[in-house]
Amino acid sequence: ETRSFKRGLLEEQLAWLAEDMETSRKNWKVALLHKDVLQYRIHGRPERTEGISDIGEAFMPVFDMLGVDLVFTAHLHTYRNRGHIYAFAKTPEQKGPLYILTGVAGNVRYPNLWVDHALDQTVAPQPETDNYLTMTVTHDTLEIACFLPDGTKIDRVEVVK
Repeated sequence: ETRSFKRGLLEEQLAWLAEDMETSRKNWKVALLHKDVLQYRIHGRPERTEGISDIGEAFMPVFDMLGVDLVFTAHLHTYRNRGHIYAFAKTPEQKGPLYILTGVAGNVRYPNLWVDHALDQTVAPQPETDNYLTMTVTHDTLEIACFLPDGTKIDRVEVVK
């Protein structure tokens, strides 16, 4: 919780984000966050409900308003493609940012901890192993692909302007 760290920090972050995105003249708007925007249920912990995390509650409406194209998150050590989400709901077309939870790299694993979220579109094979992402960017296309270390493709998704 940012309030316990520094009073007003969240407001500072949101103001900086809005200014940075609004003054950018780049074709693509990409945001990177460590904490994830979704809250997952956890096996064996029925009190933990599925939903939007406090980070998601704070940042997702701002991403919608600013026209962010892609949001990469981390923290949960798993790859999840959520597709496009706008106003906290999955959208059938490319409305709202594409949300990608980037996956595992390193030696920390949480085998079978997370219960799949209703917004998950693609989930890496369980139990998790390392993965890597590639991103190909052109003027009108942004492509993200996820691979296992042996080159097996887990997912490929494209955002088109």
